[in-house]
Amino acid sequence: MLKTLLLLALMAADLKPIPHPSLSGLDPEVAAQLQDARALVDGLMTQQVPPEELTDTYGELCRLYHAYGFLDSAAPCYANVVQLAPRDFRWSYYLGRVLQDQGKLAESEGAYRRALDLQPAYVPAKVHLGEILLAGNRTDEAEAVLGQALAADAKNAAAEAALGEVFLSRRQYAEAARHLEAALAAAPAADRLHHPLGLAYRGLGDMDKAREHLEKAGKVGVKPADPLTDEMEALRQGSTVHTLRGRVAFRFGRYQDAAAEFRKAVEAQPDSVPARINLAAALAEAGDRKGAVEQLREALRLAPGNATAHFNLGTLMALEGQAAGAVVHLQEAVRIDPNDAPARIALAEVLAKDGRPGEALAQYEKAVGLAPQEERGWLGEAGLLVDLGRLKEAKDVLETAYGNLPTSGLIAHAFARFLASCPDLSLREGRRAVELASKVYTAMPTSTHAETAALALAEAGNCENAAEWQKKAIEAARKEGPPERIKEMEADLKRYEAGGACRP
Repeated sequence: MLKTLLLLALMAADLKPIPHPSLSGLDPEVAAQLQDARALVDGLMTQQVPPEELTDTYGELCRLYHAYGFLDSAAPCYANVVQLAPRDFRWSYYLGRVLQDQGKLAESEGAYRRALDLQPAYVPAKVHLGEILLAGNRTDEAEAVLGQALAADAKNAAAEAALGEVFLSRRQYAEAARHLEAALAAAPAADRLHHPLGLAYRGLGDMDKAREHLEKAGKVGVKPADPLTDEMEALRQGSTVHTLRGRVAFRFGRYQDAAAEFRKAVEAQPDSVPARINLAAALAEAGDRKGAVEQLREALRLAPGNATAHFNLGTLMALEGQAAGAVVHLQEAVRIDPNDAPARIALAEVLAKDGRPGEALAQYEKAVGLAPQEERGWLGEAGLLVDLGRLKEAKDVLETAYGNLPTSGLIAHAFARFLASCPDLSLREGRRAVELASKVYTAMPTSTHAETAALALAEAGNCENAAEWQKKAIEAARKEGPPERIKEMEADLKRYEAGGACRP
């Protein structure tokens, strides 16, 4: 954490100053919203907050400036967030949108290309990049990018319209008319498209159609469907500051305060699904699971396809012992986002407890394939295999897990325990267990880790040292608790002290 915070401080030292926009003439509530958001960011910059919290809060301030049209403040603000979170494509995309609106096309192109490097599937970025390339008369490049957009979204009116303009600029009138007609069919209200379509028909010599469309020409253009821009524009509804305050309180474990702020966000924007999900998380952490469930059910009424709401509701139901309902919601979360490894792990855990080990193992296997850095997936899979008596497979899973995550104390400890006390004696490796257990204890000297070292030494035939480590474990356990542990640990100590065949 210290290294991360130091790095963040060094990065913050190079951040660009953000000009304060004039708030005169704004609605008082809007002005207060912007002032509060700015004050919150300024306050966090002086504290040792987690980097992701500073990034999220800073980013929300940028989006507020953007939403209210303060582009001269939004542009350097987004540039700072790109510096703080260079792997999050959203901020490069938003920066590209602002720079495009400012007419800074070369800079905007760079921002869009960075965004697409990080998230190649985001179609609106391709459409806007195509618009910029078209504006620079780079029609071949524009055609290629817009073609990719249409390949991903065959009914994208904005991509069709821009392609129509590409072909119109080349005097390929038939192709221009085809794409512009397709754009109008997908977006009939976009009456501005009648003008280039009229020009295309004039180029084809069809003067009747040319006059018809030129007479219909208006000022309404077409924009690509754009979830990120929709999110940004929704901030004008007034819940943002409460959301930001709630996030800060949540980060610092002040769950009641967080719930109060998130509730205000819901009151300001009752149809906001993220606000309700945030409120549910704070209520759950504050001990009000019933209230959390109510908020998540309302979120799903508003957005039945929200994977996060399904995941959170499934997790809460699992904690309440409602396995059948938990499985339904976690399966839906996985169906919506098949690459969500934490959802698959949560689903596997519930399926295992519900007596469905085969299904659980399938989910664990997919989860560790998607996210080999997730300790919980490997440990869950190995533990279930042990419960099923498939010990050789369990050892193979732990071997693979340790190879992938050699610095994970949890996996190293589980592997050491397995190698020291596996019911199948042929799978034990005492010396290796001693090596792993020693590393784990050195990193974190707890009673459990000392006990595992004793187990490993006993398996390796070193009963005298096993007894010494077991004494150390018992001494630590008396301080750590619970006292019920001590009786069994003392029985193991007697076995080690007796010497001879002291292996577990």
